[in-house]
Amino acid sequence: MDKFSQSADAPESILLQAAAHLVNARQTGNKLDALPCNEMSLSLEQGFEIQQHVGVLAGKKVGGWKCALPKPGKWIVAPIYTDSIVSCDQYSLGSATSKVRIEPELACVLGAGLPARAAPYTADDITRSISQVHLALEVIDSRYTDPQKVTFEQLLADGLFNQGLVLGARAVSLTSTNLPTHLDVTLSHPGGEPVSVAGTHPDHDPVAPIVWLANFLSARGIDLQAGQVVITGSYAGVLEVPTHQPLDIQFGEAGSLSVFFSTLEE
Repeated sequence: MDKFSQSADAPESILLQAAAHLVNARQTGNKLDALPCNEMSLSLEQGFEIQQHVGVLAGKKVGGWKCALPKPGKWIVAPIYTDSIVSCDQYSLGSATSKVRIEPELACVLGAGLPARAAPYTADDITRSISQVHLALEVIDSRYTDPQKVTFEQLLADGLFNQGLVLGARAVSLTSTNLPTHLDVTLSHPGGEPVSVAGTHPDHDPVAPIVWLANFLSARGIDLQAGQVVITGSYAGVLEVPTHQPLDIQFGEAGSLSVFFSTLEE
């Protein structure tokens, strides 16, 4: 039996079939209208189980997680795969497109693992486990043709829009003990006016979502591992930026991140 909880209300074969469709969509770029189990109502646990099957079936290694404090009827949690984390100034997209959506975030790198255990993790545990804070951009995409037409559970199964992560330089003067609630973000690129956002962390406390994540995963027998990165929400919402142009994103006084999004045409 897998580490994560197995749902009793749906045959395992249906969840595996749904995961296989998502894997195919990731590998081929052919988007889905909905999962094959669309006629049945998935639970959050089943959506998460499908999500975990996707990584296993695709042979992916988890290099990090995205998370946020849960909202009514929603779990904000998804793996970020190692092969989609880029630590250089060029990010190659999987399809031809003139625009890409990004979310400017801070990425916390775990210097110590947080293994599954019976005792709950505390904010102090999380703070001690974070060794570095980096500037980052979450790259946003979906495996559905129209994400607004599928349920949240199906979005959860697909990893909640995560396509990848641009991991920038270490944030200047930021550590696990002084992660900001507010962070100004300015986007610049040739041929366009700079866009500035007086940013606020969506949960107001960047550590609290990681506490929730550690305990959520721990309850399902899943470890957070040393070296993994965790992102907890955008300081500027979703920004649509052009491909084939050098981009610069300034994170207040924490530093800047430069990236060039290329496509399969190049």
